[in-house]
Amino acid sequence: MPIADASVWADGARVADPVPFDRVFETAAERGGFAWVDLVDPTEAELRQVADELDLHHLLVEDVISRGQRPKLEPYGDTEYCVVHRVEARGDGDDDELVGREVHAILSERCIVTVSWHGDDAPTRVRERFERGIAPLELAPRTVLYAILDDIADAHERLAMAVHGQIEGVEDIFFGEEHPPTVEIYRAMRRVLTLQRAADPMSDVVSRVATRVGDDQLELRRHLRDVDDHARRTATRLSGDRDLLASMLQLASARVAERQNDELRSMTEHQIEQNDQTKKVTSWAAILFAPTLIAGIYGMNFTHMPELHWLLGYPFAIVLMLAFAGVLYLVFKRRRWL
Repeated sequence: MPIADASVWADGARVADPVPFDRVFETAAERGGFAWVDLVDPTEAELRQVADELDLHHLLVEDVISRGQRPKLEPYGDTEYCVVHRVEARGDGDDDELVGREVHAILSERCIVTVSWHGDDAPTRVRERFERGIAPLELAPRTVLYAILDDIADAHERLAMAVHGQIEGVEDIFFGEEHPPTVEIYRAMRRVLTLQRAADPMSDVVSRVATRVGDDQLELRRHLRDVDDHARRTATRLSGDRDLLASMLQLASARVAERQNDELRSMTEHQIEQNDQTKKVTSWAAILFAPTLIAGIYGMNFTHMPELHWLLGYPFAIVLMLAFAGVLYLVFKRRRWL
């Protein structure tokens, strides 16, 4: 069985002697403490073995096996089932990808079972924190759950601050360049949404855990309230970043549309100028065509052309050419082609 750790905690510390898994719950009851079993990447058969040992509700077992659960806290009699999502950065630098991981916790009065996948090290860090001491809190299954929630909320806060710094860099580039960095904006938006899906429900889960803490555990309530404050602060920061990125995308779209309008306007002006030039060339070609036509007719020198032997034939041809050209010029000028 992929048991990362199986331990018994009693009298404010971890029991030093190794305890076999099949006796961990019995030993915890004998010592008056609690058992903590940490499973990493368990199979369905292994999960059902633990479920049979703890007599867990079949719906709870199905949720753990199927995974893909939303963050929640569900009571099953004396047993509580908690699911939270933890986001971690995969990669280095500003192009790292944020990936969500599920952490499941099943706790009762004398035991807690944590289940994680893909080598999530949140339970390991919490266990090391417990081994160093977690005063003034009393060691108990619900304290383990608090520590897991605290670790995840702190991780989300750190990631939210890192993402916020990346967004500020994108914002500087956005207002400093002619072409908006839309690809970087979309990448930042994807990081924010990934982190927001995990961070937003945290406050509700922490609040529900706090409501199930007894009046005799005032210090634990205070610590849970602090975790809730961190979770709310992270959610507020992410919400602001998401709105900022959405506004930047809208502004980027407006800038692209404005640039396209400028290009279209320039093309239209160029086409208008070309049309004006075409009209002028056409007009002058028509004006010159009339004298050329007259000159061509009388230049054929046929024998029976009375105007060739007429005394006023030459002035008549010149006047006719000028008259036709003048009339066409006035017509085109009136139509503003010239």
